[in-house]
Amino acid sequence: MPSSLLSPLALKPKLASPDFQQALGTRPVARTAHFAVHFAVPSLQRKHPAKDQLSTGEGGEAVEPVDEVRTHLRVWRLGLVVPKKMARRSVTRQLIKRQARELFRLHAPALEAAGWLHDAQPVGDWVVRLKAPYAKADWPSAASDLLKTAVRDELLAVLEQCIRGGKGARRPGNKA
Repeated sequence: MPSSLLSPLALKPKLASPDFQQALGTRPVARTAHFAVHFAVPSLQRKHPAKDQLSTGEGGEAVEPVDEVRTHLRVWRLGLVVPKKMARRSVTRQLIKRQARELFRLHAPALEAAGWLHDAQPVGDWVVRLKAPYAKADWPSAASDLLKTAVRDELLAVLEQCIRGGKGARRPGNKA
């Protein structure tokens, strides 16, 4: 795919903190007991003041994606917020992140077909946030198959909400 057809966002792997803040500042497009999913349309330029200039000075830095999935000429940028307060063990946090990345990769075409991205809006930021802890007493280990299945099922439910909501969902640029 020629790089000239992709937006500048699609060319380098880096997601800045303001992108997370922008997405988390939007209303969740889907939620379950443990997860909330936010969607935002990123801006191509983000201004950062130089060390010796005032914050009103000119200058910009291109924002670039981290975890990305490409479908056609569209780019999905995925951010994951899995706080240590909600998942104490790193094994559990990594399990959640792996499941989220894989499910978003597999369901990207269905999300695109639901109208989340189109020719006029070829790049989108998704942020999946763990908002409630999984109770330790319910799972035999931090990376058990039961926990993996529970996380996967709940993330699938969130993705199904996004796919069903599609064009009628409340998201930036949509008056619905």
